[in-house]
Amino acid sequence: MRNVRIFYKKKGAMKFVSHLDMNRFMARLIAKSKIPVWYTEGFNQHIYMNFAVPLSLGFEGLYEILDIKLIDDNFSNEECLNSLKSVATKDIEFFATKEPRLNMKEIGFAEFELEFDELDAEKLNAFLSQESIFCEKKGKKGKVKEIDLIPKIKEYSITENKLKICLVAGSEDNLNPSLVIETYFAQTETPPCFYSVSRTQILTKNGELFT
Repeated sequence: MRNVRIFYKKKGAMKFVSHLDMNRFMARLIAKSKIPVWYTEGFNQHIYMNFAVPLSLGFEGLYEILDIKLIDDNFSNEECLNSLKSVATKDIEFFATKEPRLNMKEIGFAEFELEFDELDAEKLNAFLSQESIFCEKKGKKGKVKEIDLIPKIKEYSITENKLKICLVAGSEDNLNPSLVIETYFAQTETPPCFYSVSRTQILTKNGELFT
């Protein structure tokens, strides 16, 4: 038995599929591909799958990661990738399969690209350049707490109507870019406008590409 890390893109209409439904969808896709995948033991057996940081509903993902286990050590990564490509649906693109190099616990950041219908770049830059930005964040259990956004922003750049921003991500801490933008709208009294979000990379705690 060996581990395989799958890299894929989730685009277009698939961005409206929730993480829970994505689990079910991917399980069906893998089963259809006939990959010799390992199923968990016990009463409710299912394909072993371990996703990296869940992608928020409505976001595109250009560097999504999923770990599975194969029961056939001779089934190559190339065969695995080709099998997945043969059953891939529209807006899901498998582009690599590798031996996992790092543990999921090593994930520390995620890069996002936000594109706005219209954007006051100077105003947004002034907002993000502050020493602190306090706002309220709702936790998984519905508990609301006050946080400072600035320590959770690794870096950012603004070009025309696009914001590229690197935020903390992983099991220890996670910042949604929508919280940053909604706070910007609220605290600067900027009329909200439409913007799209793509997660472009997942990085380690050292800022390296997670593989």
